[in-house]
Amino acid sequence: MKKQSFFGSLVPRDRFMVGNLFFLYLIQGIFTILIGSILPMMKAEYGLDYRIGGFLISAHSIGNQLTALIAGLVALGLGTKRSLLMFNAMPFIGFALTLVTGNPLLLIFALLLTGVGRGAISNYNNQIISSLSGGSAAPLNMLHGFFAIGAVSAPFLVLFCTRNSDHGWRYAVIAIIALGIISMISSPFMKMDSAPSADSAEGGSSFGFLKDRQLLLSAAIMFFYQCVEASVMGWMVTYYIDSGVATQDSAQLLTSLLWVTILIGRFACSALASRFSSARIILFLCSGIILFLIVLLFCHSLVPMLFGTIGLGLSLSGMYGTTVANAGDVFGKYPLAMGVFVTASGIGAIITPSIIGAIAQHTDMRLGMGVLLFPAVIALLLAIRNRVKNPG
Repeated sequence: MKKQSFFGSLVPRDRFMVGNLFFLYLIQGIFTILIGSILPMMKAEYGLDYRIGGFLISAHSIGNQLTALIAGLVALGLGTKRSLLMFNAMPFIGFALTLVTGNPLLLIFALLLTGVGRGAISNYNNQIISSLSGGSAAPLNMLHGFFAIGAVSAPFLVLFCTRNSDHGWRYAVIAIIALGIISMISSPFMKMDSAPSADSAEGGSSFGFLKDRQLLLSAAIMFFYQCVEASVMGWMVTYYIDSGVATQDSAQLLTSLLWVTILIGRFACSALASRFSSARIILFLCSGIILFLIVLLFCHSLVPMLFGTIGLGLSLSGMYGTTVANAGDVFGKYPLAMGVFVTASGIGAIITPSIIGAIAQHTDMRLGMGVLLFPAVIALLLAIRNRVKNPG
């Protein structure tokens, strides 16, 4: 008998809810990569240096991680749906602010708001999809595949908007605000009866999940993976341009290529999840991150850097969804587990881009990006430990 698909197992109202959550994640993919894509133009127009650029990327990550922690607590008081609707508006308020001011402090606040919305929606999306799918890696990788679709689109959006002027980055921001408004119109129609409730879940507001060793190991892997992922996504366009191997337009296309490979990889990991354990997939991906990061950092011409970009994209692709699945069914039992997991594991995404910016300010961008070898190596060692612990 043919196994029923994830969408096929859902009742119609849950299909609409899941479809809308996928749409929210697609928009997140666009605006998350949009930040890195427009950063060189924002820096030029507002006279920002590398240090401020690093702070802007880190501000987004700070909002992302801190809000992921409190999202579960907010849902206890407001309910999941009201909380989701409230947080979904935050990124677009932040982007609107970038259009009216070049003040560094206000820009940092604006990027903080984009992270606030991203962190909360990511928390609710992953928790709901994990609960509905029974912790399966396939639907989670599918969810993150929609993020990748949005990420692939972002550089093309920027290229289209800036084809006549570097100041066209403002039109790209207006476009993402318009998509945000559409999501605010569609989201209230979701019926979230099947979404996990903090009040009714087995763990309630308990922190008993902190004793789960598999969750802690998964969080550690995620921490070092996100050191690499956030820095690559935030600094990639700048890295290509400052390395002298690409113009501004071709750097945007290379970033889009990175996300095309991530998109392919995420749907591939979704298919492979039924054949291989999460531990095996994570070990394979971490090995690839090390290998292709070395290629990208130590090559100085376009062709090998192109090869490194494709390989790195494939290696980064399934890490998030597969690592969430690697933690087991703990997120369905403990509503606060996802927030703590995302926040604790995402601290690396906060500090690493700023470290790279600070080093690049005093040396160059290539040396700054070289910092990423350290978390990549540690992630690989943890992946080996995870594979030994989970030999299935």
